[in-house]
Amino acid sequence: MKGKNLSIGEQIRSIRKEKGMTINEISKETGFTASFISQFERNKTKGSVASIQKIASALNINVSSLFHGTQNESLPLQSVSIVRKDNRRAMTYPDGKLIDYLLTGAKGKLEVIYSVVEPGGSSGDHYVHDSEQECIIILKGELEISVDDSTFTLCEGDTINFSSRSPHAWRNSGDSTLEAIWIITPPSF
Repeated sequence: MKGKNLSIGEQIRSIRKEKGMTINEISKETGFTASFISQFERNKTKGSVASIQKIASALNINVSSLFHGTQNESLPLQSVSIVRKDNRRAMTYPDGKLIDYLLTGAKGKLEVIYSVVEPGGSSGDHYVHDSEQECIIILKGELEISVDDSTFTLCEGDTINFSSRSPHAWRNSGDSTLEAIWIITPPSF
């Protein structure tokens, strides 16, 4: 299905074809134009976190399945799951301002993501997903996040917890690189 060097768009195209879905079907499910989806799959346009989430949902996959890299060491989850720093699965978003590193294995009851976001990097439009809860811990930098109708600015050491089903959007509102840990349960991102 997906190779280590495929872009997010190329991976989505491969998954879509593997599932026997057309661009028009994805367009209908997401509300995006067929032209946008085609261009995104061919790396002719960039997608936001929100648009990638919508496309992944239409394909019935988790965004985390698009991460590149080595899986965690093969110990049973009931016992221990280890992801070594050098083996983290990573996903670089098309605008190049955001890299997510999956810190947990593919199975489990929570998903932990380490995000590095350059100034101006953002999720794009408000989005929702089927997880119950999200918690974000700011390690470095500044994050502006909108949840429902409220907007918050978080700085180093701050934490926010909210329902993943609430419309939310975020951006690095600072002048320096933002580093944050996202904890999502159950995994759906």
